[in-house]
Amino acid sequence: MNPTLSATPKIGSRRVVHILNPASGKPGYFDAARRAVEKEGGEMQISQHCGSITELVCELFKSDPFAHAVIYGGDGSVNEAVNGIMLSGAVDTASFSVYPMGSGNDFSAYVNDSGDLPKTDLSRIDLIKTTCDGVVRYCANMANVGFDCDVVWETYTLKKKPLFRGKMSYIAGVAKVLAVKKTIPAKITLEGSVDIATGEPVDDFSVEKRVLLSACANSKFYGGGFKAAPLASISDGLMDVLIVNDVSRLKFISVVGNYRKGDFISEDGKLGKKFLDILSYHRCRKMTLTGVDRFCLDGEIYDTGDDKTVELEVIPGALWYAAI
Repeated sequence: MNPTLSATPKIGSRRVVHILNPASGKPGYFDAARRAVEKEGGEMQISQHCGSITELVCELFKSDPFAHAVIYGGDGSVNEAVNGIMLSGAVDTASFSVYPMGSGNDFSAYVNDSGDLPKTDLSRIDLIKTTCDGVVRYCANMANVGFDCDVVWETYTLKKKPLFRGKMSYIAGVAKVLAVKKTIPAKITLEGSVDIATGEPVDDFSVEKRVLLSACANSKFYGGGFKAAPLASISDGLMDVLIVNDVSRLKFISVVGNYRKGDFISEDGKLGKKFLDILSYHRCRKMTLTGVDRFCLDGEIYDTGDDKTVELEVIPGALWYAAI
């Protein structure tokens, strides 16, 4: 976020409420955003604690289902916001935007900067619904298990150190987890699968093996700019799934640059030759993961409980979003 930007997207006659997360990103960004909102006389609410944005957003749309929330924060703030909208029950009318103020702004990088969504106009976007141990949660950007989930855990610690901010904390987390590379024994089942090139239905997919990681994507980016799902669209009613096999550290290091740039796969879904034995890329409507201890949603980590199972399913056109 550029702190000099105007703070208000104009969404017709909707009531616009600015919700700021002071714990996100650099303190200077929060102060700049607050000054911009105050200068325009905008209605402002400030998150007080973890989970506060979910509460504020839920109450906002319960009282005014046609309001528009502007979220100032990173991917975790977005996650709280979309869960608040879903809890409010105002999914047919509520709308939101996000200004990127976090250490990870991968959702914003796609919805605001990719050009896939028109600026300031309302667009319907998908969400991923997860069910684990009887608890339902929603994901706006990406869900992960395995290596990536461990990296997020390490990134939390590294972010507290002054030399590690944003992308640097994630890259350092990758290096740290790679040093003790672990794989997970998982059963992965995909339903409602389609061919990437044609969109035609294909057979469902199921595999049970040790994997380095798996990512279920609603958007393209994670980890501060890693283009893990380069073919993903947030409005196609489908999830893009990446499964990375148990590969050696040396091989992983040799391809991580391509993984970051997202050039490991072509637009028609063909993997580069050196990736054929490393990963597989799928598109589906539902995914079930069994045998995993924890999973990550938009940078937030959750345990899978005794069942060690999480179900993920796309909710097509779940919410209204306005790109800024």
